[in-house]
Amino acid sequence: ARKKEYVNSKDDGSESFDVTTPGLRKYYTDNDAYGNNNPRELLKKPLELCENLSKITNIWNEIKDYPIVKLLLKFNENAKLFLSSYLYRFQIDEIKNNQDIVLEISECLLRLFAILELSDAGYSSNKFKIFLFGVNIKLVDDKISINEIKNDFNEHISKNWNEENLSILISEYDKNILVFLNEYLYTKNSGIKFDFIENVNIEHIMPSSGRNLNAIQQDAQISSKEEFNGIVNKIGNKILLEEDINKSISNEWFKTKKQDSVNSKSGYKDSKYSIALSLTNYSKDTWSKDDIEFATKKASERIVKFIFNY
Repeated sequence: ARKKEYVNSKDDGSESFDVTTPGLRKYYTDNDAYGNNNPRELLKKPLELCENLSKITNIWNEIKDYPIVKLLLKFNENAKLFLSSYLYRFQIDEIKNNQDIVLEISECLLRLFAILELSDAGYSSNKFKIFLFGVNIKLVDDKISINEIKNDFNEHISKNWNEENLSILISEYDKNILVFLNEYLYTKNSGIKFDFIENVNIEHIMPSSGRNLNAIQQDAQISSKEEFNGIVNKIGNKILLEEDINKSISNEWFKTKKQDSVNSKSGYKDSKYSIALSLTNYSKDTWSKDDIEFATKKASERIVKFIFNY
């Protein structure tokens, strides 16, 4: 049921793909829609069909809590289709014994969905859904190597986007999903294990509200409300943090958040998230607009290098 991409030849010799995803009953009962790839034939071998569906389910139950899979699905639930298509090649024991199988294909998908997070175009556009349904033909073919699939992603990304434009988009980004990616890449580059729990909070290092806000803005050399609003939600001012720690310190001064000697108060020192923990050793006790801009630049560099597979 994974081969739902049907190639149609255009007059110019190029190929297009029917990327509609019909309902389950229609998929298995419509005789005319799929030409030689008639799914109704699958119903003539019900035991084989059920075994195949069980295999997909069992693989998914194995991988659904892998950190890289949880991260990927934060970006877009549609990734399940393409991830499952590729992993169907393998037996579940192969995946258990070599989790890099999941990592390699997940990172390919993650790179593209990170661009989608930054893009004005929707998932259904040519650069996303059309490309993915096209490459899905290779994902299900166990004769095609992961390196060839990686090259398809590399070529598609380098052809359609450039580093400078994506860097600008990241510097202006004010939502939260890329904060997860930034944490993942920081831990990966540092050789640290990555994971997150579902109720993890997005922490603003410089608070976005609270009783000390005016004083904190002055200390950070921010002169106006407009300037503050333009910088407080940048990716360089956001990190992952446990909910209980965030509730304890969310509106405090940076010096209080990064303290490592006062045992009575929770802070970044108590976090399991790598960027938060690293801030306990930050060279300054203040967190200014310059620090936010610098952290945003570092996050942008990490993400762009990842997207372009450097």
